[in-house]
Amino acid sequence: MNRIYEILVSLVVVVVVFATVALFLPSKRYVEHSVESNRPMRTVFDVMNGFQRLDEWSVLRADSMLKSQVSEPAGGVGATMTYSSLNRSTGSGKWELVESEDEKKIKFKIEDGSQGSDKFLTVYLNRTGPMKRNVEIRQVYEVDYGWNLFGRYAGMYVERNVGDKLKAGGKRLSTFLATIPKLGYDSRENPIAFVDVPGTNALVATVISKRDNNEIALGMTNKMAWINKIIEANGLRAEGPMRIVTNEFTTDTYSFDVVQPVSKGGQSDGEWTLNIDAAAEVTLEYIEPGRAASTDYKGYATGLESERQAVRAWALVNGASTRGRAYEEYLIPIPQMMTEDAKFKVYWPVK
Repeated sequence: MNRIYEILVSLVVVVVVFATVALFLPSKRYVEHSVESNRPMRTVFDVMNGFQRLDEWSVLRADSMLKSQVSEPAGGVGATMTYSSLNRSTGSGKWELVESEDEKKIKFKIEDGSQGSDKFLTVYLNRTGPMKRNVEIRQVYEVDYGWNLFGRYAGMYVERNVGDKLKAGGKRLSTFLATIPKLGYDSRENPIAFVDVPGTNALVATVISKRDNNEIALGMTNKMAWINKIIEANGLRAEGPMRIVTNEFTTDTYSFDVVQPVSKGGQSDGEWTLNIDAAAEVTLEYIEPGRAASTDYKGYATGLESERQAVRAWALVNGASTRGRAYEEYLIPIPQMMTEDAKFKVYWPVK
């Protein structure tokens, strides 16, 4: 009997010690981690302001067994992401974007199986660095354990468990942001949007030119002259404007394809037989249908490279992966490409 009393007293002592220590442990915990990026503030904010790129800054997506469902729209206040995984360390849960202050703060409410309540991850954005051109991205995780004594003990490991995840996520974020062109896309006259581009047959010719406006225009003109001869000789019909597809753009040279979509009544894609002079260096190709990020541009053709990069940046931020090569439709004759009223439609295909 005495032995039983001793065990009971020992248990009481353990419980009292456990509770006493827990009462002196913090009822709330905060963990934060910061990284810095030299990308535009708008780019950083748009990446973080939703779930379209969560896999690039949250270690949740590193779990190969994760299954998730994102709301539509995927960004802005009210957007949600629910998830589950067979991996016990991930479990299941829900994130909701509950507060968004333009280019300053984004706040997520987190529900998961870990100890505590009122869990939030808040992202603070501050301009920093030389000329305030960089962005400090500070992520702060907070959790409230209240009178949950077990939770207070669990809080002793938050710095390690959550802190390590914030650091890993910050590293992933920095790597992803470095792949996005630095050009901003927010102060634009014409918006950028995703569009569906139909498939087409096309006559294609490659030009390698010096970075000289006159030589570039001459290369386009010469190839289009050959293409027009082939169209006439084979009873084809031009379908839409000429396209210029960028192959390589360097400080000294510009390599591009001159592309003219064409059609021919009564013949299917696999039955085309054309008479093409070998000297023309023109080929017939079928361009598969697909999706692209696109915008309208008005101005000198020298501004097209900046437009291409802005379109690519926007596409990456908005959850797409670019593929292939950027191209433009010339909505004006070639001689007018170097005027302020020249009009183009810019495309970058996406997956």
